[in-house]
Amino acid sequence: MGSIKSTHGSVKIMKVILTGATGFLGNCILRLSCPWDIVPWSRSMRSIDGVDCRVVDLYDSNAVNAEIALEKPDWIINTAAITNVDFCEEKHLIARRANVEIVSSLASACRAHNVGLLHLSTDYVFDGTKAGSYKETDLICPIGVYGRSKEAGEAIVRELLEKHIILRTSWVYAAHGNNFVKTMLRIGRERQNLNVVNDQFGAPTFAGDIADAIFSIAKKVLGHDELEFWGTYHYTAKGRTTWKDFAEVIFEAASTWLPNKPYVEGIPSSQYPTAAKRPANSVLNCAKVDSKLGPPRRHWREGLDEVLDELKNELK
Repeated sequence: MGSIKSTHGSVKIMKVILTGATGFLGNCILRLSCPWDIVPWSRSMRSIDGVDCRVVDLYDSNAVNAEIALEKPDWIINTAAITNVDFCEEKHLIARRANVEIVSSLASACRAHNVGLLHLSTDYVFDGTKAGSYKETDLICPIGVYGRSKEAGEAIVRELLEKHIILRTSWVYAAHGNNFVKTMLRIGRERQNLNVVNDQFGAPTFAGDIADAIFSIAKKVLGHDELEFWGTYHYTAKGRTTWKDFAEVIFEAASTWLPNKPYVEGIPSSQYPTAAKRPANSVLNCAKVDSKLGPPRRHWREGLDEVLDELKNELK
């Protein structure tokens, strides 16, 4: 069976199906040191970093249902999604299949087999016009195809399942995959000057911290029968910044091993046109998750330092 097994004395081992195992959040979850029997699902890859995967067509609802019936998991973590917002804007039918239809198949199967679902979502369900940080109860008003597809996925989960966690996060990065940190380091090696948007605000969040939070949340939620712990939560790193300031911190922290430290010029979003409009404010209020579930939350600079330590030998 394609899974990671861990035994901790007499502690019951929880079986978890992980979708999106090839993504950078899925990869970080696979690296967790925890008493879980993790069954990674992939649409095409039979192994990830030496870990066997179950090849499952998530678009086939019958296959999804059959696999869940076979595995009998305690919990499903859904990180599968298309998150490239510009691609989604231009390929809206593909975005809907990945971000809505897959969710429907998973939620329906979870309902049929009484399995809890943790579903990852995004700040893009909001329009970004609020002056302060967004709470879970704030009006959902996405401004693009990606946000609308994620909103639709959330709605399906809420409609079909009582036992669910919807975890919204933002500005996610890691030492692997395509993300802002790796893009800046690559471009920074090639240029002396960079223009980076400085009128969008958010909390850069290390995927490894989200993985740790998911483990902490699962322990809390699955340890109680009460439905009060299920529902929608926001989770990001502490602090806030702009893309321009984030880039400057990246270059400063990596200055001892990057060949040069480029000058970063802040520009308005209007000078950097993209297919999909970005929310100006992506700051999520995490008071609810802090008070009810209490997962660890570090400042975004701490997560960045960890990622840069991992990347420096690779990029020197």
